[in-house]
Amino acid sequence: MTTVAPPLRPEGDRTAAFAYLRRLPSMDDAAMREAVTALVASSVDQGLSVADVYYEERPSERLDTWRELITICRSEGVTNVLVLSTDHFHHDTVVAAYMREELAEKIRGTVWLASEASATNQPAPAVEADGHDH
Repeated sequence: MTTVAPPLRPEGDRTAAFAYLRRLPSMDDAAMREAVTALVASSVDQGLSVADVYYEERPSERLDTWRELITICRSEGVTNVLVLSTDHFHHDTVVAAYMREELAEKIRGTVWLASEASATNQPAPAVEADGHDH
């Protein structure tokens, strides 16, 4: 796991959340910084504050990063994870939907998609641990 920004602390009355990114083949360092900026902006719209960003630079890091994210969510009691888009789970939409639901179950919380909120100017769609959209 690699972080792209120093850990941030929850601000005001916003709830702490972690962010998850997979470095897509088209993403350079600037695109990664832009992605983190977009996640932080989306978190504010949801009443959340990004406490840390977990991302994998290479596919070989996926399981370790995923495991670390789930473990820290459980140990720190963080029940919200922001993800830029389903592409950061998997390129196949069915697999991505499964991974999103699985993450929500594993963290016993909610997984928010930032990209859909910015495209619609509406709150980010979320999948809660019970698998129902919120």
